Amino acid sequence: MTNRQEPRPDFDVIVIGTGLGGCAAGAITALNGLRTLILEKNPRAGGACSYYEKRGFRMDTGTHLFIRGNKGPFGRLTRRLGMGTPLEFRHTPYTVHLKGLNVDVQVPQTLLGQASVVPKLLLQTRISPLQYPGILRLFHDILTKRPHEIDALNTVSVEEYMLHFTDNEEVRAMFGLLLGLMFILPPWEASAGESIWNLQKLMKEANLGYPKGGASIIPKTFLQGAERHGATVRMKANVKQIEVEGGAVKAVVLRGGERITTKCVISTTALNDTVNELVGAAHFPAAYVERAKGIKPSWTAVQAKIAVKKRVIEAGSLVGGTPLKFDRKFSDSFLRETMGSLQHGKFSGFVPIYAPVPSNYDPELCPPGCQLITAVAVAPTLDVELEDGEQRWIDGLMQAMYEMVPELERNVLFYDTWSVRTLAAWIGKSNGSAITTSQTPQQVGLERPSHRTPVQGLYIAGDCGGHARGVGTELACQSGMDCADMVTADLKNYVLGDYPLEPRAQARTALGA
Repeated sequence: MTNRQEPRPDFDVIVIGTGLGGCAAGAITALNGLRTLILEKNPRAGGACSYYEKRGFRMDTGTHLFIRGNKGPFGRLTRRLGMGTPLEFRHTPYTVHLKGLNVDVQVPQTLLGQASVVPKLLLQTRISPLQYPGILRLFHDILTKRPHEIDALNTVSVEEYMLHFTDNEEVRAMFGLLLGLMFILPPWEASAGESIWNLQKLMKEANLGYPKGGASIIPKTFLQGAERHGATVRMKANVKQIEVEGGAVKAVVLRGGERITTKCVISTTALNDTVNELVGAAHFPAAYVERAKGIKPSWTAVQAKIAVKKRVIEAGSLVGGTPLKFDRKFSDSFLRETMGSLQHGKFSGFVPIYAPVPSNYDPELCPPGCQLITAVAVAPTLDVELEDGEQRWIDGLMQAMYEMVPELERNVLFYDTWSVRTLAAWIGKSNGSAITTSQTPQQVGLERPSHRTPVQGLYIAGDCGGHARGVGTELACQSGMDCADMVTADLKNYVLGDYPLEPRAQARTALGA
């Protein structure tokens, strides 16, 4: 039987997952006229951008701030969908309160305001004035790098990049930690090119914010746009298998046994999970299986959703960690020692904290007068054997929060903690990493896995692949859009076989919609 004689599949495209990569991919394939089905295993959409409610508090399942808002891929997507910019990103006068390791300073939203706190920051860290020229050159270089110069730094680590500006270990450790932790990586593993690109966006656009309605409003809006263009969205639809025959995708099989035929599948989980769990390694060349296995993930985090009866943090987020006072020199060697403990599953006592305060952006996320804090502390992924039990990491997170915010403990109404295993089960990524294909010098730009895979009709999108840049959710969203356009072009040009699109799809793709 030839391809032309085969019965038309149930859908042109099936997207697995409603994280921001999956929502974006499904919305654009639907916009481009493809019969699109978006599947989500959970009862609510959004992955790490989902939510739950408790005693009047609306809690994010992940921990988020968004560096670009409507100026980045979120706004591009909603405008492409004909929705304008329905997402309302809000801002706070002070974006972050840096606290810990001898630092205590609130950083304003504007670039001028950020510059004004640098002298105070340098004074608190006791960095010698002899180091100031190098630090100024560093910031000037970050702000003025042109695109091709940034690309040239993709394969250079943050640590290597900083050596060009200072030989002071304390300066390199402090700034390197801040640069690298955007991607939940140490500075010797984070790509300098990726870090600089995102820092430029963060500093020049001064648009760090959080949406009215909570993080879950973002996938909800994307899925509304997808349905508006004809996509079908199904919750509680857990995919067991991507069925492949003769080197090409044939169907998706759900846990309950339902089989749905399709020409294309876009998977948004980790590449290794797609290859080994959803499809099966036997359907791929051995080299591709090895590459999927060798993908380096980022670290992850334990989380706490903290409900407070009064306002105890003024800024939009709290960043820093414990110890608050630090007598030992904060150096490269100290950072490697403590991060090395992390990589071996041992709790070191040094607790880096990232704690957005969603209710400072949208007070309606909690009862009047109360405050909602979402805090995380860096932790190993599930493929690391823990020397210290996971509860030790959770206890460390809460103790650090109590030390950083003295009023917090006596004003807590309740708090929920999420282990790495709990979050991994919700988002469906086996090792629980925050970014499944981390932004190391070997895994950014053109070195990231392609959207296309060796299996005909199988694509990957989200934080696992594609050549987009960005931090977390924005990277995933851009990847989803890019992948959807690639799938549309492949179907339109018969790359996936003799399978003409319906007239409406041909018209839309011809117009470049």
